Amino acid sequence: MDLADLEKWCTALPARIDDAANRLAVIVTTEMADDVIEHTPVDTSEAESNWQASLNVAPYLPLPAIYEGERGSTAAASAREALAHVKRTLKDKRPGEAAYLSNLAEHIVDLNDGTSKQEPAGFVERAERKGAVKADATGLEVKA
Repeated sequence: MDLADLEKWCTALPARIDDAANRLAVIVTTEMADDVIEHTPVDTSEAESNWQASLNVAPYLPLPAIYEGERGSTAAASAREALAHVKRTLKDKRPGEAAYLSNLAEHIVDLNDGTSKQEPAGFVERAERKGAVKADATGLEVKA
């Protein structure tokens, strides 16, 4: 590598760092969404359906159940669609944009506190830990 090559490499480095950080954000947010959607207790599917991804601005409105049901009858269908929505949103993420994963269901805090027998308390924090493990395991590198 001569000085001209080094200059090109150094000039392109910020963009490569931004791209790697963007890829990592998408991977980690998707991992967290997959886990938290899977572990959200389900009755009508409202809480599960409210896992929303957005870019640059946090979601501010709660959503109705994607497929309304009772006693978890629509859990699988709502989970698939909620995760698909997250993935569609994150597909458009560009370097420098903030990614949000939020749930605005009125009772999500109570569910995370353990009010349902379907999941123990702390399923949101569990998903955060899984995201951190995924980030460590990705091995993303900034290459020349």
